[in-house]
Amino acid sequence: MKTTKTRYFIVFLLFVVTAINYMDRTNLAIAGSRIQAAFHLSATQLGLLFSMFTWTYAAAQLPIGYLLDRVGSRLLYGGAIVVWSVCTFAMGFASHPVFATASASFAMMLVCRALIGLAEAPSYLSNTKIIANWVPKRERARATATYISSQYIGLALFTPVLTFMTAHYGWETTFYCTGAVGFVFGVYWLVVYRDPGDSKKTSPAELELIKAGGGYGSQDQSAIGQRVDGRDILFFLKSRTVWGLFITQFAYNSTLIFFMTWFIVYLEKALHLTLSTAGVGATIPYLMAMVGMLAGGFLSDSLLKRGKSVTAARKIPVIVGLALTATIVFVNFFESQPIVAIGILSLAFFGNNVANLGWVVYTDVIPRNYIGTMGGFLNLFGNLSGISTPIVFGIILQRTHTFHYAMWYVSIVAILGILSYVFLVGKIEMLVPPQRRAQDALPVTQGN
Repeated sequence: MKTTKTRYFIVFLLFVVTAINYMDRTNLAIAGSRIQAAFHLSATQLGLLFSMFTWTYAAAQLPIGYLLDRVGSRLLYGGAIVVWSVCTFAMGFASHPVFATASASFAMMLVCRALIGLAEAPSYLSNTKIIANWVPKRERARATATYISSQYIGLALFTPVLTFMTAHYGWETTFYCTGAVGFVFGVYWLVVYRDPGDSKKTSPAELELIKAGGGYGSQDQSAIGQRVDGRDILFFLKSRTVWGLFITQFAYNSTLIFFMTWFIVYLEKALHLTLSTAGVGATIPYLMAMVGMLAGGFLSDSLLKRGKSVTAARKIPVIVGLALTATIVFVNFFESQPIVAIGILSLAFFGNNVANLGWVVYTDVIPRNYIGTMGGFLNLFGNLSGISTPIVFGIILQRTHTFHYAMWYVSIVAILGILSYVFLVGKIEMLVPPQRRAQDALPVTQGN
C-alpha cells in the first residue's frame, strides 16, 4: 500500500506559521527605537512595552493548554492566528491623531501587545501537540528543529526589508505588512488543516507508520485515558525532571528574548550602527540561530540512531549549546569592533538554539493527552523570562547607560540552565502517574 507523506506538509505548515509568529513578535524590536523617539519613552518604558506581550502570553498558558486538550488544534490555532494578526495590524494606528497624546498612543500599544500575547498563547502548545500526533518519534527532533528554524529564516530574510521600510516609510508599515500576511495565512489554516484521523490526504499506511512511531492512535496517546486528573498533574509537578525542564526553558528563553526585543536597539546604541545597517547585521545571528536549531535536532536524532540512549541524545546538545550561549558576555569587550561583536553574538545565538530541545524532551516524558495541560506549565515558566528580561535590560540601561551588566545577566542565566540539566533532569523517559499504571498496563516509570 502506498504511503503518503502528508506529515511533511503539516511540518511545512508549522514552518510557515512559526515564521509569521516570530515576525509578529519581533516587529516591535525593529521599530523600537523609532517608537521610543516618537512617544518620548524612557528605556524602562520601552522595556515594559517589549515585555507586555509575555505578561498575557504566559498568564494564558495554563487555561489555553487545558482548552487545547479539548478543542483541538485546528479551530483554536486558526482562530488565534487571525486574532493576533488583526491586533498586529492595529499597532500601526498608534500614531493616528485620534490618540491626542503620546501617553494615549503608548497605552494603545500596550493593549495591542497584550492582546497579541493572549492570542499567540496556543502557538507552541499547538505545534507540540501537532508534532506529537503527526510525526513518529524517530523523526520528531528533526521535524521540531525544522519548523522552529523558520523563525530565524523569516527574521533573517525580512528583518533587513522591514528595517528599510521603517527607516524610509515609517515604523507603522512594519505592523501593517506583518499583520496582513498573518491574517491571510490564518484563514488558509482553517481551510486546510486536519488531524491525522480526519485527513483525507493521509493513507492508511502512513497512519499506521505514525501510530507505530508513537503518534496518533498509538499506545502512548491512549495509555493514560482521556480524562485530565488533578492527581496526575501533581505527580508531574513533583518530578525533578519536570522542574529541570522548567528552569532550562527559562534559561534558553532569556537569551532568545534578548534577540527578540532589545537586539536591534543594542546594535544601534551599543555598536553605533544605523537602523538599516543594524537590520543587515542582524541577519548573521539569525541565520546562525537557524543553523544551530537544525544542528541540535539532527544531532539528537543522529545520536539515537547510533544507539545512544534518549537521555544522552537529548542532554548532550542542550548542555553544549548552553555553554556556547554563555559566551555572549565576551561581547562586552568588543563593542568598538562591530564585526567581532556580531560574530560573538552569532556564536551565542547558535549555541542557544542547539540547546532548544525542551519541547522535544517534553514529548518524551509527558503522555500525549497531557501535552497541552503540562505544556502550559512549561511555557509559563519559560516565558517568565519574557517578562523579566526586557524589563531587566531597560532598568540596567536606564541606570548605567550600558548593556554590559545585561550581558552578564544573560550569561549567568545560561549557566543556571546547564546546572539544571546536569543536576535535576534525570533519565529521560515517559512519566506515568502511579494510579494509572495498573489500569493501563504500562511499564512502570518512576518520577525523578
